[in-house]
Amino acid sequence: MEWKVVIADDEAPAREELAYLLEQIPEVVQVIQAAGGMDAIKKVKEHSPDLLFLDMEMPDLSGLQVAEIIHELSPQIKLIFSTAYDHYAIEAFKLRAFHYILKPYDDNDVFAVFRELRRINESTAAAGAAADVDGSKLQQTCSVKLALEIEGGIKYISPKDIIYISKEGKHVQVHTREQAYEVVYTLQDLEQKLESYGLFRCHKSYLIQMDAILELKSWVNGAYNVTMDDKQQSVIPVSRNYVKDLRLKLEI
Repeated sequence: MEWKVVIADDEAPAREELAYLLEQIPEVVQVIQAAGGMDAIKKVKEHSPDLLFLDMEMPDLSGLQVAEIIHELSPQIKLIFSTAYDHYAIEAFKLRAFHYILKPYDDNDVFAVFRELRRINESTAAAGAAADVDGSKLQQTCSVKLALEIEGGIKYISPKDIIYISKEGKHVQVHTREQAYEVVYTLQDLEQKLESYGLFRCHKSYLIQMDAILELKSWVNGAYNVTMDDKQQSVIPVSRNYVKDLRLKLEI
């Protein structure tokens, strides 16, 4: 996959810094700089980029105003907002931003954008390959179960029946809609086993099933809580470090 990128920022040093970081990424084949909001719209029309890095505060048009126009012109472009202030995050995600990074730029934050792009491309390719698998192989894939040791035997659970997994002290529990099972696995073991089945680490002590999320609510200090679709409608904490990735994976 190759990507063309437009950077829109009225501050030349910030544009140059971001351009330098983007040029370190092998898949980035072209970086076009725009000196403001109107210039960004012009460059998008001229170059049809795959990604647009948008500064939030520019003198002619704000990043949010540019985003609304770009959505009309080229809805397929992925928008990444960049700003020195984190209070724009909610507005950015309302406009279906692909990512949101803070200034001064951290190379890990910039590279994380492209790690997510690669992950999406790999998932799309895998889905296409799965469509070509014959019926018997597909049936085998769908029958995979998580084996839990219980008194007197083994309990088999479909990964999709897991609502969340919790760790308290040294004890790890797998929670379904009706029941919780204490397991010998570590949380890290389960994260690796179940990542491809929709389980997401939202906290150092929790994995949650994406399909079982009912509601996301802000809590304190940038953290959130999710309400899960189990019998108790359990409320699970989401650490501030995981909120952005959760929303990117959860929302369309």
